[in-house]
Amino acid sequence: MTHKIKYCIFANPLPDSDGNTTYQVRHQPDGTMNTKAFLDHVKLHESFNTTAMSSALEILKDEIIEQLKNNKRFRIDGIGTFQMKVGLKSTTDEEGTPTKAHFTDPEKITARNVEVTGVSFIPDKSLITKLKSDTSTANSNGRGVVGRSKVYERQEIVNALNAYLAEHHFITRRTFQTLLHLSSYAAQKWLNLLINEEFPKYTAQKEGNTIIYRRFGKE
Repeated sequence: MTHKIKYCIFANPLPDSDGNTTYQVRHQPDGTMNTKAFLDHVKLHESFNTTAMSSALEILKDEIIEQLKNNKRFRIDGIGTFQMKVGLKSTTDEEGTPTKAHFTDPEKITARNVEVTGVSFIPDKSLITKLKSDTSTANSNGRGVVGRSKVYERQEIVNALNAYLAEHHFITRRTFQTLLHLSSYAAQKWLNLLINEEFPKYTAQKEGNTIIYRRFGKE
């Protein structure tokens, strides 16, 4: 069976050195398979006990968390490797406004200035190879058609962002972009708008080469 990998074409926001518009392609997902959907799918196609599978997933999740807390990478053969990410905490000024951490003297950085910021995932090469096998690609919009980011109202953006941040410590522009199927330009434009409002509810902080976004007061 050959699977069709769906993509859309998008124009890059900035022209090239000759002033020409260039284009990129992005994967077009058909929703998300959550744990319940995964177990239902397994039940249809395999003879596994789904209760046992559900328990195994919980054990796996707990084991990943425990080993990451023990400062170990966690590798699942054929899938990939999980690794903890840490960074500097943001600070607050006298008015309670969060500010980006800024140190010019490394000796002033102590344990209380550092926090867990996320988890990185590096897929195994074998996983990528299997994804490429028995697949073809198809433009979701038709040949030559350039996609556009969906037009959202502000409240729709805020609702989606709050729902994600209720379960996660922070969000990156790339994750925000994927969550709402936006172009990188549109995603950054929305995030910039939200953190620069008169009474912003979100803050941006640089962690290494990545900018992360949080709700105020959420640490």
